[in-house]
Amino acid sequence: MNKQRSKHAEHYRKLYMTKRWRFLRAEVLARDLFTCQQPGCGSRLVNGRSDPRSAVVHHKTPHKGELELFYDKDNLEAVCWTCHSGAIQSAEALGYDSTIGADGWPVDPKHPGSK
Repeated sequence: MNKQRSKHAEHYRKLYMTKRWRFLRAEVLARDLFTCQQPGCGSRLVNGRSDPRSAVVHHKTPHKGELELFYDKDNLEAVCWTCHSGAIQSAEALGYDSTIGADGWPVDPKHPGSK
Protein backbone atom coordinates (compact mmCIF):
# COMPACT_ATOMS: atom_id res chain seq x y z
CA MET A 1 0.00 0.00 0.00
CA ASN A 2 1.18 3.53 -0.82
CA LYS A 3 1.87 5.22 2.53
CA GLN A 4 1.07 8.67 1.10
CA ARG A 5 -2.57 7.73 0.46
CA SER A 6 -5.30 7.44 3.05
CA LYS A 7 -7.29 4.22 3.43
CA HIS A 8 -10.21 6.04 1.80
CA ALA A 9 -8.06 7.02 -1.20
CA GLU A 10 -6.74 3.48 -1.57
CA HIS A 11 -10.34 2.29 -1.76
CA TYR A 12 -11.44 4.66 -4.54
CA ARG A 13 -8.23 4.20 -6.57
CA LYS A 14 -9.82 0.94 -7.71
CA LEU A 15 -12.34 2.98 -9.70
CA TYR A 16 -9.59 3.73 -12.21
CA MET A 17 -9.39 0.01 -13.04
CA THR A 18 -13.05 -0.33 -14.05
CA LYS A 19 -14.33 -0.87 -17.57
CA ARG A 20 -16.66 2.11 -17.13
CA TRP A 21 -13.69 4.41 -16.38
CA ARG A 22 -11.66 3.12 -19.35
CA PHE A 23 -14.54 3.88 -21.74
CA LEU A 24 -15.19 7.29 -20.19
CA ARG A 25 -11.48 8.15 -20.32
CA ALA A 26 -11.35 7.27 -24.04
CA GLU A 27 -14.47 9.37 -24.64
CA VAL A 28 -12.96 12.41 -22.89
CA LEU A 29 -9.66 12.11 -24.78
CA ALA A 30 -11.56 11.98 -28.09
CA ARG A 31 -13.81 14.90 -27.07
CA ASP A 32 -10.74 16.99 -26.21
CA LEU A 33 -9.05 15.95 -29.47
CA PHE A 34 -6.11 14.36 -27.61
CA THR A 35 -4.93 17.88 -26.75
CA CYS A 36 -3.88 19.21 -23.33
CA GLN A 37 -6.63 21.53 -22.08
CA GLN A 38 -4.41 23.53 -19.72
CA PRO A 39 -4.21 27.18 -20.77
CA GLY A 40 -0.94 27.89 -22.54
CA CYS A 41 -0.05 24.24 -23.16
CA GLY A 42 -2.07 22.62 -25.96
CA SER A 43 0.34 19.68 -26.33
CA ARG A 44 -0.75 16.81 -28.54
CA LEU A 45 -1.23 13.90 -26.12
CA VAL A 46 0.36 10.49 -26.61
CA ASN A 47 -0.33 7.02 -25.24
CA GLY A 48 1.89 5.47 -22.62
CA ARG A 49 3.30 6.64 -19.32
CA SER A 50 6.91 7.57 -20.00
CA ASP A 51 6.46 10.65 -22.20
CA PRO A 52 5.94 14.16 -20.74
CA ARG A 53 2.99 14.45 -23.16
CA SER A 54 1.36 11.23 -21.91
CA ALA A 55 -2.42 11.55 -21.72
CA VAL A 56 -4.01 12.04 -18.30
CA VAL A 57 -7.73 12.50 -17.78
CA HIS A 58 -7.99 14.90 -14.87
CA HIS A 59 -10.90 15.52 -12.48
CA LYS A 60 -11.29 19.30 -12.34
CA THR A 61 -13.05 19.01 -8.98
CA PRO A 62 -11.49 16.26 -6.86
CA HIS A 63 -14.00 13.43 -6.50
CA LYS A 64 -12.74 11.92 -3.19
CA GLY A 65 -14.55 8.69 -4.11
CA GLU A 66 -17.92 10.32 -4.86
CA LEU A 67 -19.16 8.20 -7.78
CA GLU A 68 -21.34 10.86 -9.41
CA LEU A 69 -18.42 13.30 -9.53
CA PHE A 70 -15.94 10.58 -10.52
CA TYR A 71 -17.96 9.64 -13.63
CA ASP A 72 -19.14 13.18 -14.51
CA LYS A 73 -17.82 13.88 -18.01
CA ASP A 74 -18.17 17.64 -17.42
CA ASN A 75 -15.75 17.32 -14.51
CA LEU A 76 -13.07 15.72 -16.70
CA GLU A 77 -10.47 17.17 -19.02
CA ALA A 78 -7.56 15.79 -21.01
CA VAL A 79 -4.17 17.10 -19.89
CA CYS A 80 -0.55 16.12 -20.43
CA TRP A 81 1.44 14.40 -17.71
CA THR A 82 3.68 17.46 -17.34
CA CYS A 83 0.78 19.83 -16.59
CA HIS A 84 -0.95 17.31 -14.34
CA SER A 85 2.17 16.54 -12.31
CA GLY A 86 3.20 20.18 -12.09
CA ALA A 87 0.76 23.07 -12.05
CA ILE A 88 -2.44 21.07 -11.45
CA GLN A 89 -1.22 19.02 -8.52
CA SER A 90 0.57 22.04 -7.07
CA ALA A 91 -2.65 24.06 -7.14
CA GLU A 92 -4.56 21.18 -5.53
CA ALA A 93 -1.96 20.85 -2.76
CA LEU A 94 -1.75 24.60 -2.11
CA GLY A 95 -5.47 25.24 -2.45
CA TYR A 96 -4.92 27.93 -5.09
CA ASP A 97 -3.35 28.40 -8.53
CA SER A 98 0.04 30.12 -8.36
CA THR A 99 -0.10 31.42 -11.96
CA ILE A 100 0.76 35.12 -12.29
CA GLY A 101 -1.10 37.07 -14.97
CA ALA A 102 0.32 39.51 -17.52
CA ASP A 103 -0.50 42.34 -15.10
CA GLY A 104 1.88 40.85 -12.50
CA TRP A 105 -0.92 39.77 -10.14
CA PRO A 106 -2.05 36.21 -9.32
CA VAL A 107 -4.91 35.03 -11.53
CA ASP A 108 -6.56 33.02 -8.74
CA PRO A 109 -8.52 35.13 -6.22
CA LYS A 110 -7.72 32.51 -3.56
CA HIS A 111 -3.98 33.21 -3.95
CA PRO A 112 -2.61 34.93 -0.81
CA GLY A 113 -1.06 37.70 -2.93
CA SER A 114 -4.25 38.41 -4.85
CA LYS A 115 -5.54 42.01 -5.11
